[in-house]
Amino acid sequence: MYIRINLNNLTTSMEDTNQDAIDIEMDNNDNAIDYNSSDIEEYDEVIELDENTLQRLKKNDSSVTHLSLSLSASDQNYHNYFNDIDWKVDGDCIASNTHLKKLHIIGSIPADHKHNRRQLLEDFFSCMNRNRSINVIDINSACFEFGGDLIEGLQGHPSINRLDVSVSYSKKLGSKGYSVLGKVLQHTRCKLNDLRLTNCKLDDEGISIVCDALLGNSTLKKLDLSDNGQISPIGWTALSAFLQSTKCNLIELKLFRTGINDEGADILGNALHVSSVKVLHLSCYHENIGSVGWQTLLNQSALKSLDISCNSSITPEGWESLFNSLQRRGTKLVELNIAENNIGYEGLDALGKLISNMNTLKILCMNDMVYTDDEAWVWVSFFDTMWGSNLDLVELYLGDIKICDDGIEVLTSLVSSMPSLKILTLGYNRSVTPFGWWQALSEILESPNFVLKELHLDQNKIDDDTMIVFANALEHNKTLKSLHLYQDPRDFDDDDNLITKKGWEAVSTLLCNKTSIMDTYNSNHTLQDFTDDPILYDDEIKKNLPSDLISSIELNKNKDKVEVARQKILQTHFHFSDDDTSNMQEFLDMELQVMPTVVEWIGRPTPIGWRGSSMTGLSMMYKLVRKMPDLFDSNAQKKLSAGKRKRDV
Repeated sequence: MYIRINLNNLTTSMEDTNQDAIDIEMDNNDNAIDYNSSDIEEYDEVIELDENTLQRLKKNDSSVTHLSLSLSASDQNYHNYFNDIDWKVDGDCIASNTHLKKLHIIGSIPADHKHNRRQLLEDFFSCMNRNRSINVIDINSACFEFGGDLIEGLQGHPSINRLDVSVSYSKKLGSKGYSVLGKVLQHTRCKLNDLRLTNCKLDDEGISIVCDALLGNSTLKKLDLSDNGQISPIGWTALSAFLQSTKCNLIELKLFRTGINDEGADILGNALHVSSVKVLHLSCYHENIGSVGWQTLLNQSALKSLDISCNSSITPEGWESLFNSLQRRGTKLVELNIAENNIGYEGLDALGKLISNMNTLKILCMNDMVYTDDEAWVWVSFFDTMWGSNLDLVELYLGDIKICDDGIEVLTSLVSSMPSLKILTLGYNRSVTPFGWWQALSEILESPNFVLKELHLDQNKIDDDTMIVFANALEHNKTLKSLHLYQDPRDFDDDDNLITKKGWEAVSTLLCNKTSIMDTYNSNHTLQDFTDDPILYDDEIKKNLPSDLISSIELNKNKDKVEVARQKILQTHFHFSDDDTSNMQEFLDMELQVMPTVVEWIGRPTPIGWRGSSMTGLSMMYKLVRKMPDLFDSNAQKKLSAGKRKRDV
């Protein structure tokens, strides 16, 4: 009777309550930034050019989206098939392609190549410039006197909106490279909105040429000059002129490891104060910037995203002064990254007061924070400071901060009042005991009002009992997709109780409870990821995993949760032999009027693009027909209907 009542649930939509990552709106003008928009660079497969790939390109194969082209005959790591193609003859495979999104061009054609290298490039770019699908060009050349020829072919391309340029070894972009890059940026049909010149050995000449070309450019939104440590105040003056120009619409500026000093910081800071820049990255070892330089650089209230991670030269007193200054100016930061810094107790206290008054903050990264005190009570004090605030984070990163049981308890009480929190990272906090983890986290995992999508607990002291508590808490959770639990036994003491087969069996039951059909239906069909690390491929860990755990994870990665539940039921309860049809009785006992729904459910096809194992249900349909032949006999149906009418009379 229980199955009969609930069978219709198996045929109706099982709503997937996993919401897409929310858009974080910065402001109401055209410079609003969507921090959840993904870059074009991520694709399923990077495919090298060879004979097989060429044939796939000619067929406009939809799976070839990211193509790697090696031009160097001497490069041992890549094929040089590019140089053997007659692009005048075979160029349509690029020109007419509608699926290519990114080209990764490596190396350079040797000067003594049998063909004229410039002519070869012109033939290639002639067909590439007729393409309308390519968005990203990534060039890594070992010789940029030649690389200049390569970049020149990009002028006026109709669809390219991102250009990545880097050089190999001790080479540099060179005067010719700077010049042709300027021509690309000045072209009237330039559509570039993202320019990445990382590790190009940019000097004052180079950045001056690039920035002069950008003075008339209104399309560029992102500029990355990271890993260029040869720029002096002369170069920063050129960049500042671009930032202050009337046509500048730059939103994001990345300056990782650029070696900027106080003089450069003063020049750049004054320009940033009046610029359109809202996202500023200044992480990694800016040891030449003093407290005055930092104050000038960050003296703008319009910033929405600030990354000043890995700046160990800033003292705790400096951090305290910086956070107090931000608070006085009424900053409206949406994203703040201060990971891997020694902010000390003074800085931590000032930070707590700052962010407790910031109702705009959505992303906070404090991974691997170091403070001068050895006592973990500082985190209890820090989280207590934010009680009663309007803080509603979307992402919170607190990996490796030496937090203890008391601290994690206060933290989870705090975040349980954040209805928008989607990502919480707490990995590498080994001062928390297994009891501390399940006591603090089980309640929020069980709460229907908590919408967490990712929880990172890698390399923590979590044992089987904790895993069982987590599994019970997640039984009805419809939002958590990732629970990262990687543990490397080599990093723990012998007496640490880690996750064993018993704990993973609880997770396996969570994903596919085999007790009954309805228990399988009511299993968790949302959780689909356990780690970024190779937990499912590490032999030491894999031996503790139940055999069906990996298959359940793969099934859960499908978006159609109705079909996920159906597949688990078919594979768990109806994968029987010819002699074993015991579970068929559940269907044989159902009312006749329910049978059309039953037949449809059994014979439903698997959606296109299905991940993991699948059953068609045809074998089950065959057994149902053999067990109930009258169901498909029209004469028997007529007799049954006539008998029913007589009884009704």
